[in-house]
Amino acid sequence: MKFNMQPKTRQMVSYAIMTIVLILAGIFIHKFLHKYSLHEIIEDLDNIPLKNKILALVFMAANYLFMTTYDFLGLRYLGKKLAAKKVVLASFLSYAFSNSVGLSILASGSLRYRYYASWGLSFSEITKMVIFTSATLWLGVLAAAGGALVLAPMIDMPDQLHMYFSLHALGVLLLMIAAAYYFMLVFVQKPFNLLGQTITLPSPMLGLTQIAAGAIEWVLAAAVLYVLIPAQVQIGFVQFVGIFMLAQTIGLVSNLPGGVVVFETVLLAFFPPAAIPAMIGSILVYRVTYYVLPLLVAACILGISEGYRQRQKFVSYLSYLNRIYIAVIPNLLSVIVFIIGAYMLLGGATPINPARFGFVENVLPLAVVETSHFFGSLTGVGLLIISRGLKLRIDLAYQLTLALLAAGTVFGLLKGAEVETALFAIAIAIAMIPAKGLFDRRSPFFDEVLTKEWLAAVFAIIAIFVWLGFFSYKHVEYRNDLWWTFTVNDEAPRFLRTMVGIFTFSLALLLYKFMLPSKRVQDDTNLSQDEILGIVKKSRDASSYLALLPDKKFLTGNKSSAFIMYGVEGRNFISMGDPVSATEDDDEIEELILNFRKLSRHHGCGAVFYEVGTENIPHYIDAGFRIYKIGEEARVLLDTFSVEGKHWATTRNNINKLEKDGCVMEIVPAERVEEILPRLKEISDDWLENKNTREKRFSLGCFDENYIKLMPVAVVRRGEEILAFANLWLSSGKNEISIDLMRYAEAAPKGVMEFLFVRLMLYAKETGYEYFNLGMAPLSGMDTHSFSPFWNRIAGALFNHGERFYNFKGLRSYKDKFNPQWKPKYIAVESFFALPSALRGVAALISGGTGGIFGK
Repeated sequence: MKFNMQPKTRQMVSYAIMTIVLILAGIFIHKFLHKYSLHEIIEDLDNIPLKNKILALVFMAANYLFMTTYDFLGLRYLGKKLAAKKVVLASFLSYAFSNSVGLSILASGSLRYRYYASWGLSFSEITKMVIFTSATLWLGVLAAAGGALVLAPMIDMPDQLHMYFSLHALGVLLLMIAAAYYFMLVFVQKPFNLLGQTITLPSPMLGLTQIAAGAIEWVLAAAVLYVLIPAQVQIGFVQFVGIFMLAQTIGLVSNLPGGVVVFETVLLAFFPPAAIPAMIGSILVYRVTYYVLPLLVAACILGISEGYRQRQKFVSYLSYLNRIYIAVIPNLLSVIVFIIGAYMLLGGATPINPARFGFVENVLPLAVVETSHFFGSLTGVGLLIISRGLKLRIDLAYQLTLALLAAGTVFGLLKGAEVETALFAIAIAIAMIPAKGLFDRRSPFFDEVLTKEWLAAVFAIIAIFVWLGFFSYKHVEYRNDLWWTFTVNDEAPRFLRTMVGIFTFSLALLLYKFMLPSKRVQDDTNLSQDEILGIVKKSRDASSYLALLPDKKFLTGNKSSAFIMYGVEGRNFISMGDPVSATEDDDEIEELILNFRKLSRHHGCGAVFYEVGTENIPHYIDAGFRIYKIGEEARVLLDTFSVEGKHWATTRNNINKLEKDGCVMEIVPAERVEEILPRLKEISDDWLENKNTREKRFSLGCFDENYIKLMPVAVVRRGEEILAFANLWLSSGKNEISIDLMRYAEAAPKGVMEFLFVRLMLYAKETGYEYFNLGMAPLSGMDTHSFSPFWNRIAGALFNHGERFYNFKGLRSYKDKFNPQWKPKYIAVESFFALPSALRGVAALISGGTGGIFGK
């Protein structure tokens, strides 16, 4: 039986598995560490000789350099040649990022596509390259792990891992799999079809080279950690490679970045308890050497490389870089301040550095040490909280951050001569000074900062603080009098008092959060509904009738002849379409766009204009927006529309059949719509139930009686019975006509909606309308050539391959049937980085909330 799991369910299961793996690994690590003190681990970390650290750097560099052979072999498999420096660049960047951030195929594949596509490789060739290099990596795992487990002296499987089989036998099995791959290449040399794809395997010699290259690369990776192992830990290199490869394999399967926690859990299980503190220090240095340093170097190279690639556009990119600066710096400072806040807080859970204990004991008064320890940790909590205010560019957050950094510097020096903390805080404060102008929002601070998500992150750090404190002082036996013990030597009582203070402060924050009234965005319009309706009827855009729905808020111009209709979702103010104007006053429209951005910024949100046309693009650009195409709108030129000819034969037959059955179309004027509302409501409810769906909003109408009564409605009658209906949007000057809701009764004959649709178009033509607007076909009309923007390529791929999620091609094909003129539609956002959040916000507004995005 085939089992289909919904994408959302698959994602939840994936997250659940990763969470369970992390929790189990964390418990396992805790069981290992509870026997050891933090001082032991720090001491062993300091005891690693400098020459060993340098040797680890050399092996790391050799490993990453040798890893580029994966790409050279991949190009050989494709029959392509590129300059060596290009291959080394793309390969190093791909592996430096994929090793550290997890999801290796996605991370490395995206970077390879970025570079190899610009160097002439097609999408299919790059896909083959990614698959080939991934296969090489796993073949290396098989060969290196298998060879080490077979050649090394017998390695006993630790009881903690509960794997009751021989590692020697496992090594033989892994080598057999690698050998099977080679023999498959020997005996299967002709291309073959698999799932509709033609597969050409590498030559036997190339396959053998894959296995050898992969094995050597993994041995070099093992050497990085091996040279960091302290001398007192006696283990042969081949034996260590076997253990290392087993730990790395399980870490790779977990799909966590760098196999974090999982790798350590498996590796430490093979070492005796006495070696654990020393191994912890070695693993920490290994993590920094093999993962963090290459990632930092790759990030710098990527920035320089991208700058060099775009050097011809330097002048135009100055403004772009300024927008990047404005978008990135507040977020970056927010992250850095959050990190130092966590550092200050966790410092309150660890003992004073023994090297500085004499200074604290002999120079600093006890009261100063106690007070500084307590308030230093509270300062850390404060920085954790207000760091979100920096992200929102709130001026008060900027001022409080500088004050708390200064306080943290003083408290750090006075509680334990923490020079590192002081220097870190001072460096951040100095870095913040040039960015003062970015933090100019005057906003109610706690309204915006104390969100559930941010508080959850803060409490997670506090939970780590509590665990670290109990771990650091686990050797201290609990007594009631600990709470009142005040000596320089007794550090556990200080931790307990600080913990209670933080809990008290956190509880006060929670109570304040729950008592805080929710902040609502008020309409800035003084227009009545009749005045809004008057502007709508004078607009040349039929979709302006969406302003009559109750889900809209409004921002009006100074002349009260134009407005922006918008909704608020998350941290986005989202305008539905262009500003609606009765006079098409260009200056008023430009002012409205700018004022809308100011309004959203005042509330700490981003501004978005969804489904806009080409007419006002200069105004959006002048207001600092970025424009991205989201589809095309179909408009039928009614003067040339006809149902004559062979193309329309089936449609004519359907219309004639329904007319013989007694069906007629009738336009009910707005003043008479109230008479038929009960029947329309009945049809609408039945239609929603039969379609197993619910009302949409924002960019689509919904059945609201007050809304339906404001416009004419086209109905299909059979005798006195209404079978179907559609409400009409009529623009000013008979520029265009469009429809919103189209719904039919369960008893309606087949083809009734096509009948209504065509009859409406012929009616519009007879009454002098210029266009019939069929609405937008999402993501259609995207150019995806080699010069297309990155967004266009993503959208184009989704249009071509996303039928599982939405009928993109089918909708475009149906509207093409009427031979329309296609008009591009865009979304205007403040930066490319704001685009995902904006699209999610639009989807949530249309679906009636985030939960509705994934339902009907």
